[in-house]
Amino acid sequence: MRRPDTLTDSQREQLNRILYAGPNLATARELAHEFSAIARERRGHDLTHWMTRALGQKPPPIQGFAAFLQNDWDAVINGLTLSWSSGAVEGQVTRIKLIKRRSYGRASFPLRTLVLAQPP
Repeated sequence: MRRPDTLTDSQREQLNRILYAGPNLATARELAHEFSAIARERRGHDLTHWMTRALGQKPPPIQGFAAFLQNDWDAVINGLTLSWSSGAVEGQVTRIKLIKRRSYGRASFPLRTLVLAQPP
């Protein structure tokens, strides 16, 4: 998934051999790179064209991903178009969950076995 210009010559050669052996992999890679560019450059308006290609081509994982995106289409388009981000909020939630997991069980009362009197 790295950008092609960051690959070494040996990595590029190995990648070409892999893509030649599996034509579905080449198509999946192309669609994944295109989706990555749409997300990175916030071109949500291009997603409809990408969706048509993804649903019509062979790689089942890409088709499944594209079909999943259709479940909440408006949110996906807005997420890939608008500059608003909930990243800061999500980061705080993750931090709080980490603190909670770390301290789980440390602030509780000790459990004691209750001994009940035997009936006469």
